[in-house]
Amino acid sequence: MKPARAFGVVPQVRYRPELRTCPHCDTALAYRHPVWRKTIQSLTGIAHVTSLGFRCPQPACAFGRTVYRSARAEARQVKGSGYGLDVVVRIGHLRFTEHRTRAEIWRDLDAHSPIALSERHVQNLLEVYLSLLRASQHDVRERVAATVGEHGGIVVALDGLQPEQGNEQLWVVREVLSGAILGAANLQQATAERLAGLLRPVRVAGVPVLGVVSDAQESIRLAVADVFPGVPHQLCQWHALREAAEPLWETDRHLLVEAKQELRDLREVEDRTRRRDPDGADPASAVVLDAVLALRQTVRERGGLPFDFAALRVLDGLAAVGQTLDRCLVKGGTRAWPGSACWWGAPWSAAAPERASYARCTAG
Repeated sequence: MKPARAFGVVPQVRYRPELRTCPHCDTALAYRHPVWRKTIQSLTGIAHVTSLGFRCPQPACAFGRTVYRSARAEARQVKGSGYGLDVVVRIGHLRFTEHRTRAEIWRDLDAHSPIALSERHVQNLLEVYLSLLRASQHDVRERVAATVGEHGGIVVALDGLQPEQGNEQLWVVREVLSGAILGAANLQQATAERLAGLLRPVRVAGVPVLGVVSDAQESIRLAVADVFPGVPHQLCQWHALREAAEPLWETDRHLLVEAKQELRDLREVEDRTRRRDPDGADPASAVVLDAVLALRQTVRERGGLPFDFAALRVLDGLAAVGQTLDRCLVKGGTRAWPGSACWWGAPWSAAAPERASYARCTAG
């Protein structure tokens, strides 16, 4: 059996109902028993909270067995959990607004809040958040009333969020024109039958649907045709462009690999420079190391579909660094570094005609 978690000495907070008298017979309510008591961890601190239950003491009252409880106490906690509602909302915000992973959410809470929470329990509270979100999304007509009044109907979008490994996929039904969330559910399998069940509450609400936007997944197309027959179904242009750009993306990726292979000797140049000048006394060594760092940073670009091609930016960056190095070679050195080069009266082959240059500098 798992032992109870020990929090030490924490503040004791008790809540009584906001109602002082029975709403049916106007008799003063009397304390009956604690509805629940537990330690709640919130973003602002840890406290042992007790919700006190009150009843009407009047025997003749028809609602004498009704237990009244505090709304403030219920707003602080989630049934069956020792974490406050603010923790659940914070986890949902980090996941779906800032797109953090489970590990990143856990590290954020561990660093910026007093609560004790395991990484695995972050997933449990995320499911609580989704349940609360879904429970608050029943009245579809009221949420889209302004959009219907302005545009004559709504445009529905259906898409699934790629889950972390081992988790269910989150599917979201969204109204495109206003951005309102009309439904959400975690689905183990995104079959046409399950997706149709996610779309059906929108049809039951009787809201006019002008169109549906989604990707070309077959189960989505079948679900939309079942729930919204005759409604225009537009395939997402971003998904179409992403698939169309796949061949160019692969070519760009191979080009980036080739650019990195061309610079594989940078490690040897850096090692030779550091061995020759371990104390960093030669300013020319700093120039060489800066150039190596600039080249490495240039090839670390990352692209994204459909049209963010990293290799093109890398080639432009390498060309800019190369032009800088070429200008340095044309100059041939500087008199400000007498210890980093040997002044020759003869021109260097890389320098401008009839111009003296530093040669045999420590950078080679």
